[in-house]
Amino acid sequence: MSFWALLLGILMPGQAQVLVTVGGHEITDAQLEQALKSSPFATRIPALGEEEQARLRGDLLRRLVHFEALLLEAERLGLDRTPGIQLELKTFETGLLAQRYLQKLRDGIEVPVEQVQQWRQKFGTDLNALAAARALYVSRRYEAFKSDALADLEKRFGDLDETALWARAARSAGIDVEEQVGDYRRELLVQKLRETKEKEWIPDASVLRDYYRDHPAIGRVPERRRIGQIVVDSRELAERLRRKILAGESLFRLASKYSVDSYGREHAGDMGWLPAGSGMPPIEQALASLPDKTVSEVIETPRGFHLVMIVDRRPGEQKRFAAIEDRVRRAMLAEKFPDYAARLLDRHSVRWQLPRSE
Repeated sequence: MSFWALLLGILMPGQAQVLVTVGGHEITDAQLEQALKSSPFATRIPALGEEEQARLRGDLLRRLVHFEALLLEAERLGLDRTPGIQLELKTFETGLLAQRYLQKLRDGIEVPVEQVQQWRQKFGTDLNALAAARALYVSRRYEAFKSDALADLEKRFGDLDETALWARAARSAGIDVEEQVGDYRRELLVQKLRETKEKEWIPDASVLRDYYRDHPAIGRVPERRRIGQIVVDSRELAERLRRKILAGESLFRLASKYSVDSYGREHAGDMGWLPAGSGMPPIEQALASLPDKTVSEVIETPRGFHLVMIVDRRPGEQKRFAAIEDRVRRAMLAEKFPDYAARLLDRHSVRWQLPRSE
C-alpha cells in the first residue's frame, strides 16, 4: 500500500490521531481536515480520486509541519517578546474584544411583537420590504443603545479611547477571545520571521540586481504563437487533409469537421496564443522552423497525427530588471527558503506518526 493510500486510510471520521509532532507541538488529523476546508482546494476534493485526495492532504500536512517549525524558530529567536509584536497583539485583542461586544449589543436588540404586526399590515407578504424595515429599526436602536452604553462606560472606566472602552465592557461581560488571539499570534510570528529572513537575504536592491544578472531566464518572455491544429487518428487521413490544405482549403474548416481533439474541434482548430516551448516536443520541433501560415508535415504523437500552422506570432523579449523586480524577489526567496526550512526541521525534531506501509 502506498504512503498516500495509508494517509487517506487514517483520516476517517471518528479516528482522531496525532499525525506529526514538531518540537513537541502536535498536528492532528482534525487540524489537517480544518486546513483542507479552509484551503482553495476544498471544492475540488469530491472530484478527485482517492490517491489524489491523499496526495493533496499530504501536501497540506507538509505545509503544517513547516509552519510549526517556523513558529518554534520565531519563539526561539524571541520575536514574541519584542515590543512591536506585543503591541500588535494587544491592539488586535482590544479591537477584537470591542468588535465582539458591539456585535453582542446589536444581537441583543429585539423587535417588539406589535411593531412586527404593524409591518405585516403595511407590507403584507413582501419579504424584502419586511427585512429592510427590520434592518432599519435595528440600526436606529443600535445607534441609540451604543450611545447610551458608551456614556455609561466613560463614567465607569474613565478617560480611555472608544475602542478600549468597548474592550473593557467585553471583558466585564465575560467575552473570551483567547483562542482567536492565539491563532493570530501564531500567524503573526511566522510572518515576522519570514520578513526577518527576507531582510537578511535581501538587504537592498543590489542583491536582487545581482541575482537577476546571474539568472536572466527570470526576465525572458518566450515568443508566443497563435496556432491552428488538426488531430486525427490515422496518418493516411492526415496526409489527405494536408493535401487539401495545400490545395487551398481552410485548416480551420477541416479541423471543425475531422479533428478528434474535442477542444480543437469545438474551436475549429484555433488553439489560441501559446508560448514557445509549451507543446509536446515533436510539435515544438516542427514549429521551430515552420514559416507562418504554412501547414506542417504530419507529426505523430501519442495523441494522434497532427497538422499545425502558425497563424500569427508575437516576438519574445527580455524584461528589464526594473519591470520585474518583484518577480526576481519571489524567485530568490523561493530558492533560499527550502534549504532554510529543511534546517529548521532538523533543529526542531520532527517525528512522524503515520502507520508504516506493509
